[in-house]
Amino acid sequence: MVQKMVITQNYNRNEKKHHFLLDGLIVCYECKHKIGVRARKNGRLDMICNNYRRNSKLGLCTSHGFNYELLENMVLEHIKKIFLHIDSKNIELNIKNSISKYDYGKMLKKIETEIKLINDNIDKMYVDKLNGKISEEMYERLFNKLKGELKQKEEEYIGLKNEQENNSYDDIEKIKKLVHDFLKLEKPTPEIMRVLINKIEIHQDKQVDLYFNFRKLNNLFKIKENNIS
Repeated sequence: MVQKMVITQNYNRNEKKHHFLLDGLIVCYECKHKIGVRARKNGRLDMICNNYRRNSKLGLCTSHGFNYELLENMVLEHIKKIFLHIDSKNIELNIKNSISKYDYGKMLKKIETEIKLINDNIDKMYVDKLNGKISEEMYERLFNKLKGELKQKEEEYIGLKNEQENNSYDDIEKIKKLVHDFLKLEKPTPEIMRVLINKIEIHQDKQVDLYFNFRKLNNLFKIKENNIS
């Protein structure tokens, strides 16, 4: 999900004057063209099939239009209901394990490898000195250089290890807040919607098919016509 968030942040927001939460996600079920959102003079936001708007005289499609704000509210409420059944504790654990494995763990392992390489070079250099391959002067110069690098790496390792231990509690609390805020969906953004939703298909009879990017979340719901204003 984080990787997808990075990609969607590159969404070009200079293409349109107005941007809506479900921008680019709404599709006409019948003709498969995008459905756009337009603001009326009274401030109401309506949807219209772009194919119909461009070719209305040809009868290629119908408007598929109804109140956009109604759709947005119903989609958000639908997602919030699904989120109620998601195990937040399991998400927190997975994030915590990921941080440990791919952040601190990976960095510490890298430093350990670098320390081992320096020690191996010191041992090899000592053998070369005994075999007369390098002079005593050369050995002392290289030895002092490698010892300095070794000390620096060891200090870096200790500092990172302490940081990992000191931040473990804070990380857990931050993760809990992050997951809690996300699942409440109090501040949805177009980027979050693109991470969650693959497409929203609008039928001519006002049925709405909601497709998620995650198969376990995929569901279908219908907006009844008598609810549309």
